[in-house]
Amino acid sequence: TLSTQEIQSIHVARHLDPLPPGYFYNGYQYVDIFGEKRSFHPNMEEFIKEYVSEANGEIEQFNHQLELQEEPDLFDP
Repeated sequence: TLSTQEIQSIHVARHLDPLPPGYFYNGYQYVDIFGEKRSFHPNMEEFIKEYVSEANGEIEQFNHQLELQEEPDLFDP
């Protein structure tokens, strides 16, 4: 689950990405060919999936680096 701040951050970073056919950006909202308006990029779900995938990769890399340090657990007998 992403926070509202994270979603807004993704939106700010990606709001000018290329639009799928049938959409245009009027500077405030995304409008499709039927005149339906939305506040977020039509590909926002994809952007969120990419963000989560990248964050999970960074977490896995960090955890792997911790495992390589081989620090003894102070609570192991």
